[in-house]
Amino acid sequence: MLLTLPDEVRQLLRLVQHHVFMIYGDEDEYYFLFSEGMIAEQYNIPTRFVRNKSLTEIFTPYTYSILYPNVVKAFKGISTQFEMMYRERTMLVSLEPIIRGKKIEEIMGSAFDITVQKEAEKELRAALDKERQLHALKSQFVYTVSHEFRTPLTGITMSAELLQHYMGKMDEHTKRKTLESILHRTDELTTLIEDLLTQSSAQSLSTMFNPEITDPVFACQSIIQDIADTFHPITHTITFSFEEMLPAVHWDIRLMKHIIRNILTNAMKYSPSGTTIGIRLYYTHGAIHLSITDQGVGIADKDLPHIFTPFFRSNRTETVKGTGLGLSIVKEFVELHGGTVRAESQEHQGTTFILSFPEA
Repeated sequence: MLLTLPDEVRQLLRLVQHHVFMIYGDEDEYYFLFSEGMIAEQYNIPTRFVRNKSLTEIFTPYTYSILYPNVVKAFKGISTQFEMMYRERTMLVSLEPIIRGKKIEEIMGSAFDITVQKEAEKELRAALDKERQLHALKSQFVYTVSHEFRTPLTGITMSAELLQHYMGKMDEHTKRKTLESILHRTDELTTLIEDLLTQSSAQSLSTMFNPEITDPVFACQSIIQDIADTFHPITHTITFSFEEMLPAVHWDIRLMKHIIRNILTNAMKYSPSGTTIGIRLYYTHGAIHLSITDQGVGIADKDLPHIFTPFFRSNRTETVKGTGLGLSIVKEFVELHGGTVRAESQEHQGTTFILSFPEA
């Protein structure tokens, strides 16, 4: 079976970003009658090479498995359109039955390379997903911040009203406790505002980043002692262990203090009073590692990939105060040092944060 196209038509088809072809069937096998167009030339399947060759001779088993059932459908009189992969490119293929009288002897097909469009579609979908995630984070942020501001403000208002209306009837002890309550709530607000300001300026801290060659053991001992002195009363046992002869590191002590304080504070928030929080400094695989391990509630598997995302808070931690900013700030500060941070955790079995830094 032959089909001859005028040279002018063939030349025109070669200029079009399509693959135009015709297929005929013979004894449950299907063959190319002609195959023209720019794509046919690109993939070395023009008429001069594939005329009267079966589809199984030309296509891989995988491509044929997609093409074959659609060809069968077209020979039954059903127009069809589908996508298939060919040589790592995505093709949009259309098949139309050619009906002469009551018999379908051939089908006409066209294919168009839509790889670029599919990649653009994938990128757009990823951008939309990111936009949805950002919207969800913003909503969560508004809820979290409004909740966190409302709680101390309510406490301050109530204490102030008590002083306003009943100061003359209060003894000195009650007055002092009421004022202490106001100061405590004010501290909560101050901490919240500092977290927000630190997060908003964290990306510009590279200009303020001032690392120095430091003995990591001495630095950690000093930082841990400074932090421990600020916790009254001490509710947890903090242990510090380290390997001997550790190499020096390039650390900004101001940022390292913030990093360690943040993780220690979380460990105390989410682990029972009286339990131990272990801090360990060691060297392996060409890096200095600082691990902080608690015996707390742990982190759910579904939440673990998101804990360094700004404003993310697990549903299991809603009863504990926080903005969801702390760990995102930790991650940014660790990365300023050229390091990495990760968490290992099991629910009800505690959490370990592992910070890794290059040696000086």
